[in-house]
Amino acid sequence: MHRIQILLSQIDCIDQMLTAKIDSERNTLNGELLTKLVNTHQKVSLAEKQFHVKNTCSPFSSDFH
Repeated sequence: MHRIQILLSQIDCIDQMLTAKIDSERNTLNGELLTKLVNTHQKVSLAEKQFHVKNTCSPFSSDFH
């Protein structure tokens, strides 16, 4: 019976280690995804600003029609 308790204890320890590793990997991936989303948002915002500036300065802008 003592041997079974040791095995169960080892299994529990391994389970805790794997759970911690999975949580760590999940947090890393979430952080990377958030960084990519922020970078993409910044690029889109910059592109939109450049588009609006280009259209505002364009001689073909609808303001001149």
